[in-house]
Amino acid sequence: MGCRIQNGSLWRVTMNKITVKLIKYFAFIIALIIALCLIVSSVFLSKFYLESQYNVLESSAKEVYESLITGDLITDINISAVLIKDSSITPLTHGKMGVIPFLRSATTNDFETKGIFKNGMGTEFLYYKLSTNIGDIVVFQNNNYSSNYLNVVYIVLFFIFISAVILSIPLISFIGRKFTKPILELEKVASSISKGDFDVECSVETNDEIETLSNSLMKMAGDLKKKYQLQRDFIANVSHDFKTPLSVIRSYSEAISDGLLDDTSTIHYADEMIKEVDRLNALVMDLLQLSKLQDGAYSLNKELIILSDLVENCVNQFKPIMNKKGISIITSIEPLQINADRRSLQRVLYNFIDNAIKFSYEDSKIEIYTSDKKNSIKLSVKDYGRGIESHLLDEIWDKYYKNSESGGMGLGLPICREILKMHDFEYGAASSTKSGTEFYFFIPKDSILSNKG
Repeated sequence: MGCRIQNGSLWRVTMNKITVKLIKYFAFIIALIIALCLIVSSVFLSKFYLESQYNVLESSAKEVYESLITGDLITDINISAVLIKDSSITPLTHGKMGVIPFLRSATTNDFETKGIFKNGMGTEFLYYKLSTNIGDIVVFQNNNYSSNYLNVVYIVLFFIFISAVILSIPLISFIGRKFTKPILELEKVASSISKGDFDVECSVETNDEIETLSNSLMKMAGDLKKKYQLQRDFIANVSHDFKTPLSVIRSYSEAISDGLLDDTSTIHYADEMIKEVDRLNALVMDLLQLSKLQDGAYSLNKELIILSDLVENCVNQFKPIMNKKGISIITSIEPLQINADRRSLQRVLYNFIDNAIKFSYEDSKIEIYTSDKKNSIKLSVKDYGRGIESHLLDEIWDKYYKNSESGGMGLGLPICREILKMHDFEYGAASSTKSGTEFYFFIPKDSILSNKG
């Protein structure tokens, strides 16, 4: 385990708390099990044991009867037996339980088939009455055997409980230490991350959910470090992109205010100031739109759109730029009728085409086409320009990313990402420094109403 816990007192206090809880829970579970065992033994086990004793008495009564019928001597039965006939009681065995003297006045009606009989001294006997043609044979057995048996069971359960508690204390202490150590390591790492220290290492190897949590925590630290770095870059970019036009506006305003310009220069400077204000306004609007998209404050206004017409309208906006760079755009779009937000989807296509033109070489081509997939239609904007390095592909969708060659604050693709996510369109980019870049998104077929024409 690669983490270090420097605060020893925190370790001991936390470990002790968890260990004490584990011991309490373990002792409670053991006590509950023992209590259930006592209840079961008192109710079911005692009943089962008594039934087994009655069965033994029944068998003994039958043996006595067979002995009386055959005339054999009753010598191997360790119980007391009497024969009750016509209110006359005849001892059949030489029992030593002291029950015979108390049966002198008993009749056959005093006994049910089986039950418990108490003599004058308060001693309890189990009995069983077997009705025969020669009279009722009643056999007896001292009930102390049953009570002693149950007492032994209770004592054994009690010692099991005490032994389990005593043995569980060191076991739970060991488990508590083993269980809390990685948790405290993760707590230390989480505390460091909350303070802005993302260069932490924690290698927990427990082969369970705690190890998975450790890996997730380390991944989170890496992602946060990346985002904080991008956020710092974003602040620097925003400062630069706002500072430059503001400086231009101030310089031109001072020149006009000091009366240093003629009428023609004043008009030119005013036009330049308007352009810089428009640039600032565009940056602010992009920030506001991205914030609305991410906060869910923007709702889509879906309508039926012919995809080929939407692409053609976007392409027409770039004809002056394409003619200047000698770039040709080849389109191959199926005449699909889809259900989407026209304005927001047009923004996505505009951004994809704009990026393709920026990164394309002069006198090259850009392809815009659709391809049929299993459950969707893929729309691609493919250029054959400089391409994007593979390690930057994931960053281009981040709102803080800014490419030095394209300029700007890097808000176009993050806005596209949010728009496509709201449409439930999957998206992506593939690029190579040799073959150019392809931006694409997938239109699910359940969003496609029909093929136009």
